[in-house]
Amino acid sequence: MRLSSLVLYVFLGLAVCSSAFWGYLALTRPAEGEAMRALAEQAEKAEEGALAFQAETVASWVSLASWAAVAAALAYKGVVRHLWSKSMFDYSIFRLMVRMRGASTRVRMLRSLERPMNRYQLARELGIDWKTVDRNIELLKSHGLILEIQGGAGERFYTLSPYGKKLLELLEQLSEEPRQG
Repeated sequence: MRLSSLVLYVFLGLAVCSSAFWGYLALTRPAEGEAMRALAEQAEKAEEGALAFQAETVASWVSLASWAAVAAALAYKGVVRHLWSKSMFDYSIFRLMVRMRGASTRVRMLRSLERPMNRYQLARELGIDWKTVDRNIELLKSHGLILEIQGGAGERFYTLSPYGKKLLELLEQLSEEPRQG
């Protein structure tokens, strides 16, 4: 589960619970006319009433803050979805670069491939196994995010494609978006 989804669910649960508690306290509070009837009863219940008033105030503020956090999480998810779809990348690229296992490795590979490198150089620079590099190179090539260039003596180099550069720009824009808001 993504962190943004987890935050959304936690704040949604907190907002619903605190709103229900706030409503319960508001409904079970004695009517103002009844509270004013007997000063003796009011004196006895002064501590209890103050406690109920404090609980109601706290519940109302927690409820308000939780609903604001839910709105912020939904807005963030909407911004990500809007920027992604506006960039003309399909869902398979989104899954490959954001949702699937190994996405962070693929993003690091793309950043490293701004200059041509072979698989060995890439594995050494990223500090990962060559099999991981090999598997991810094939994935990135199949989605058109990197290009294969033939070097001397049959050596193959890989570099970022224009499509891959556009994707890196989008990912950087998305990572900067929460800091700006």
